[in-house]
Amino acid sequence: MSSYDDDDDNEKQSKIQRDSRAFITRAIFFMAGLTLFALGLGHIHTKEPPQLSIDIKNMMEAQKLNSKSFEELDLELATSVDVLDKQVRARKKTPGVIMETDEEGLELTGKLQKATIKLLEHRYGAKTRHTKFRVVVDVIYPSSIVKDSESNKGQLVIEMAPHEIIPCSVFYFLEIARTYKSGSFHRNANHVLQAAASSEATKGHKSMPFQEYSPEHPHAKYTTGYAGRPSGPGWYVSIQDNTKNHGPGSQQKKNPYEADSNFGRIIEGVESGVLDKIHSVPAMGFLADEYCSKIVKMTILANSLSDTELFTEWKMPST
Repeated sequence: MSSYDDDDDNEKQSKIQRDSRAFITRAIFFMAGLTLFALGLGHIHTKEPPQLSIDIKNMMEAQKLNSKSFEELDLELATSVDVLDKQVRARKKTPGVIMETDEEGLELTGKLQKATIKLLEHRYGAKTRHTKFRVVVDVIYPSSIVKDSESNKGQLVIEMAPHEIIPCSVFYFLEIARTYKSGSFHRNANHVLQAAASSEATKGHKSMPFQEYSPEHPHAKYTTGYAGRPSGPGWYVSIQDNTKNHGPGSQQKKNPYEADSNFGRIIEGVESGVLDKIHSVPAMGFLADEYCSKIVKMTILANSLSDTELFTEWKMPST
């Protein structure tokens, strides 16, 4: 038999295999649909569907998700977050509502956190492609504190808190960094160095939707949190332990549970003297321009699942 005949046979065999796989796949989904339908009829009067039907439903939903492009799914998840974000803000504005104890408020914030985790995992690859995120903050010192022989440049590195604990806070800062425009350290205090932030994500000075806080990530020395109530987009570095100054019940009397939202900690910039340099300006409080350290750039880094200590610049997936 000639090589041409062999090629024809191989092509026929390949087509048979492809047709077989397609038939089997269709058959599986057909049987899954029938099973789901039958189980649904059999348990129509129960409050909870049987586990098998839940598993099949999840499988079919996953199949639908896999058929969407990255951009389509990203938009869908972001829209879900935006809808819940608006609902949370509306509930928080309701007179007399304390979000940390209000049943409806807790339900809404819980849903928003779950939706934000899904968006973090999709857009940023949290847990699926990376386990940790860092943000590099490049600053230029004001001439008032730079000597002739010194560089006017400094760098801070912030490591994000675990996103499972405070997902909205972590997502918010990653979005600030991803769409960053301008900012500076514009307030010098004994307990914090506060920065302003302008970004596409916080256009119109959009704040956090609620005061997300976890005792697992308190306002310890060198942690980073959001300024104001509501928090953000301004943020700060705690240059002392601010557990009491910015933790639950601080800065107001009506809500003993409310705290500043917190999102990360400084891992580089302390020993190198960058924080001390920013703090050394000869002025306190909100600063005149001549004393502000400009934040010229923010860069997101992410680690590798194969080497969790290897961090490289994060890029938005395109497929």
